[in-house]
Amino acid sequence: MLLLFAAMLVLRLMGVAGFNGTEPRQMDWNDDGVATRDEIVQGYTVVAVDETREGARTCRHYTRLRERGAPFRVECRVEFGGEDTELAK
Repeated sequence: MLLLFAAMLVLRLMGVAGFNGTEPRQMDWNDDGVATRDEIVQGYTVVAVDETREGARTCRHYTRLRERGAPFRVECRVEFGGEDTELAK
């Protein structure tokens, strides 16, 4: 059991998507509208995610572990409210 937890920790530290906040329904890597079992397995093994923040904008860059410099999907969102809104007043 301890070995399993250690493996999960290593995958989390490597940035594997499934262990860094990507839900299975978001693991539709070929963008056909359905997250298949194979795509979900990839999300927990070979797909990494890097998150960047610039002010209120947060982007998640999805890459293959062996090709970290070439993202195949980028999702960005802007969150309104919270601290940034209060600073603007």
